[in-house]
Amino acid sequence: MDEHLAPLGIKPFACDRLRHLLDRADSEWRSCAAKADADGVHDFRVALRRFGEAMRMFKDLMPKSGYKQVKAERKQVMRFAGAVRDVDIARESFVYSDLTLAPDLDGFLANERALAEAALRAALAAGLESSFKIRWEETLRLRENGKQQVAGAMTPTDDSGFWQTAETAAANSRRVLPDLLSDYCKEGQKLADDDVKPARLHELRLRGKHLRYTLEVFRPVYGHRMDALLASLKETQTALGEISDCTATVRWLKNTKIIHRNEGKHLRGYLEHRALKSTAQFVDFWRDHWGLPAFRECWIRYLAVYAGRVPPKSQTPPI
Repeated sequence: MDEHLAPLGIKPFACDRLRHLLDRADSEWRSCAAKADADGVHDFRVALRRFGEAMRMFKDLMPKSGYKQVKAERKQVMRFAGAVRDVDIARESFVYSDLTLAPDLDGFLANERALAEAALRAALAAGLESSFKIRWEETLRLRENGKQQVAGAMTPTDDSGFWQTAETAAANSRRVLPDLLSDYCKEGQKLADDDVKPARLHELRLRGKHLRYTLEVFRPVYGHRMDALLASLKETQTALGEISDCTATVRWLKNTKIIHRNEGKHLRGYLEHRALKSTAQFVDFWRDHWGLPAFRECWIRYLAVYAGRVPPKSQTPPI
C-alpha cells in the first residue's frame, strides 16, 4: 500500500494517477513514432487505452470541455493505430492457419499496412509537434488539483456525481470498486449459463477492460495483494481477447473483400472454428474461477474492506 496516495482526496489522487498514465503514454507515443512495428503499435495502444480508461473513470472531476477535447484527440489517434493493428492481426491469422499467401495477397496486405502506418505516423508526428502531453495536462487541469491534500483539508464540494470529493481515495475505492467487480461477475455468469456465441462475449471483454484498468489505477491504495486479482482478470481478458481477434478479423476480411478469395474463405473457416473452440474453453475457465461463489465473494470483500489498510496474513485472498 502506498501510504502517500491512500489518504489523498479523490481529486488530487485522480490527477496524480492521470499524470502517471500520461507519462507512460508519452513514452510509448515517442517509441511508436520512432518504430511503428507490431509490438510498438500494440504497446502504444495499451498505454493510450489505460490513460483513456482513467479519463473516463474520473471524467466527473475534470472540466467537461477539456475532457471532450482530449477524448476526441485520443480517439482519432487510436483509430489510426487500430487500422495498423487490424492488418497485423490479419497477417498473423494467415500464418496461424498454415496458409501460404499468394504474392498478390501478400502485396495487398503490405500495401494496406503501409497506408495505415503512414496515417498513424502523421498523427503521432502532429501530436509530438503540438506537445500533446503538455496540452492534455493543461486542458484537463491535471496540475491545478495536484496539491497533496487529505480529505480533512479539502473543502466539501458537490458530491452528486460518481465520486465523493470530500472522501479519501481509499474510502471512495471501498465504496465503488466492490460493485464494479460484482456487476462484472453477474454479467459473466449470465453468459456462461447460456449457450453463448463468440460475438456476445465482446461486451464482457469491454467491461473487463474497464474493470481491470480501474483496479490498476487504485492498486496503490490496496498494495501487492491486489496483484493476484489483477492476474486473474488478465488471464480472463487474454482468453476473451483471442475470441475477439477471431471475430474482428472475420469482419475485417469482409470489409476488404478478401472473404471472397479462396484464402479468405479458408481463413474465415479457421477463425470461426477457433472462436467457437475458444468460447467453450472460456466458459469452462469462467466456471472454474469467477463462477465459484467463494472465489468472487472473497475478492469483492477484499475490495470493500482493505483499501488503505493491510489485510492480516490469515485472510489472504485466493490466488
